[in-house]
Amino acid sequence: MPDVSIDYAAIAASKTAYKNMRSMLEGATRSLSDVSGSAVAQSDLRGKLEDLHGSWGRGAKKLAEYAEDAGAGLEGILEAFQGLDSELGASMTGEGGKSA
Repeated sequence: MPDVSIDYAAIAASKTAYKNMRSMLEGATRSLSDVSGSAVAQSDLRGKLEDLHGSWGRGAKKLAEYAEDAGAGLEGILEAFQGLDSELGASMTGEGGKSA
């Protein structure tokens, strides 16, 4: 039984999810911005809705940046583990490709 097991598919799936997060968040932000504050008759509520538009957009942008950074980090981790896996496999073979 191996001491270490790496689930490459799970890392790749997470990397893809982080990569796609910006487009999902931008879609949600666009949908929210389509709701006009003028649709609300009460002025205090209208102001809160306009504040929400701004804070949601800034928050979504930051979250998208963090997700992209996380995806890039996972890419590096995935490559490092795959390289280590290859190196360990090569070190366990002797001459003629037989196990040492």
